[in-house]
Amino acid sequence: MEMTISYKEGKKFIASCRGHEITIDQPLDNGGKDEGPTPPELFIASLGSCIGVYVLAYCKNAKINTEGMAINVKWEKAKDPDRIGTIKVDIKLPEDVGKRKAALLKVAEHCLVHNTITHPPIIEITLQNA
Repeated sequence: MEMTISYKEGKKFIASCRGHEITIDQPLDNGGKDEGPTPPELFIASLGSCIGVYVLAYCKNAKINTEGMAINVKWEKAKDPDRIGTIKVDIKLPEDVGKRKAALLKVAEHCLVHNTITHPPIIEITLQNA
């Protein structure tokens, strides 16, 4: 798997993968043009949408209504080093899931992105001439 992140101008980058493009930028008050989410916002979106995909699959299989399903994610920054320190995910489903709540939460906690955060990958960074 591979993704290319290309610098465009100002503080704007374009992430390209499988023919799709995502604009990444900074807010106006941080010197950007606010033409896209910030990297931490994309990180949070990745976690929330990954949880959503896994929960959706479980619900479809269990015949649980998902119309209007939403994932709300809140986060707070931490320091030393600067990072996201706390993430709270709230899964909203249109109906009470009763006894399936524990199973749904377990499914959510085992999506690929959540697993990657809780079992950090090896990250290798190199520098090359363009």
